[in-house]
Amino acid sequence: METSLSDYDKVMAGCIRCSNCKFIPALQVKSQKFSAICPAIERYNFHAYSGGGKMIIGQAMLRNRIEYTDELLKVIYRCTACGGCDIACKFFFELEPLEVIQELRTHCVESGAGPMPQHEKWIESIDLNHNPYGESHEERLSWLPKNIDLKEGSDTAYFVGCTTSYRRKEIAQATTKIFDKLDLEFTILGSEEFCCGSPLMRIGDRKDALELMQNNVEKLKNRGIKRILTSCAGCYSMFKVEYPRYLNTDFEVIHTSELLDNMLRNGKLELNKDVPLKVTYHDPCHLGRNSEPYTPWKGEMVKIVSRIYIPVPPKVIRRGTNGVYEPPRNVLKNIPGLELVEMERIKEYAYCCGAGGGVKSAFPDFALWTASNRIEEAKATGAEALVSCCPFCATNLKDAIREKGEIMEFYDLTELVLKSMGGSV
Repeated sequence: METSLSDYDKVMAGCIRCSNCKFIPALQVKSQKFSAICPAIERYNFHAYSGGGKMIIGQAMLRNRIEYTDELLKVIYRCTACGGCDIACKFFFELEPLEVIQELRTHCVESGAGPMPQHEKWIESIDLNHNPYGESHEERLSWLPKNIDLKEGSDTAYFVGCTTSYRRKEIAQATTKIFDKLDLEFTILGSEEFCCGSPLMRIGDRKDALELMQNNVEKLKNRGIKRILTSCAGCYSMFKVEYPRYLNTDFEVIHTSELLDNMLRNGKLELNKDVPLKVTYHDPCHLGRNSEPYTPWKGEMVKIVSRIYIPVPPKVIRRGTNGVYEPPRNVLKNIPGLELVEMERIKEYAYCCGAGGGVKSAFPDFALWTASNRIEEAKATGAEALVSCCPFCATNLKDAIREKGEIMEFYDLTELVLKSMGGSV
């Protein structure tokens, strides 16, 4: 079901400028230092950069009160689209800041004002190379280890994703080696795997994203795929949330952390080797709060009193509580010798790594600034290593660790699981 910015007019009108979208809810705050939820407002400190600020911009745009300028586009795109503002808002209200941000970006693109110049290169590369990095499509499988037993004709596909295939090959290698050790029957799409569409959707190029998504669905169905496994949080969110929202799909979508947790609980995965390490876990936005399925709603926002609207009939509100939070933590807790300690902002209130929404490409300094904040929070736990389940988070956090000269290590969950199984990348 496609929507437009005008569909959110009353949602935007319902914003009371309370600024709750800038911080994690007060009841969840453990310290002032780590109380922010929105990287953009914390970095730039102008209300326009907040979720509520985007509501004001959206309304002004609808009423032709403002026009797109270079500076306005920077405000709109200096946002990781992490959804932190959305979850903080919904602690008190039932508005949709993240959906407004997405519609505002789509409006930018459809009007010809956006996206940012760096994002245009993504669009061109995805069209030519089927990935946003300008890499050769023929090299998409260069990561594949020898002797991995792929089952042609299997109805389970490991959808590797662009970032894992080209930038974080160690994650793809660890994942397939784990699958092989577990005698899990699976296949990969190989040359038929194109970008999942996440980069296009996040920058507002919904038209091209939908064409790409439709192409992927046709290929998956032609191959008889019923179950999609992915180690990428961005791909997971796309297949879990966006594909069913816009297309007729019924794939079972499973993140590797969910699969490993399930196999542990069923006694099919044994972790025997000690991994003596004190770690803290970073919740990827797209695996956590943004992975809740979208439930279609047709109704009307009805005014109760001035600036207060409620949805009639009631709608299913995505509050981020049903993200993939426990599976990766349970897997880590079952690795012998490993100690898990938590940061202050976790699960639906986790602070973004800083890479998403096109920020890593268009505003790399902002991306590294945000990642540095997250690393400071990780260091405050006393952990030796930071662990996550997203190749995009991995790239940005590793970049910041290197940029800051930190001694902290970074691991994807699959790398530690493979170590405990006696293997190595």
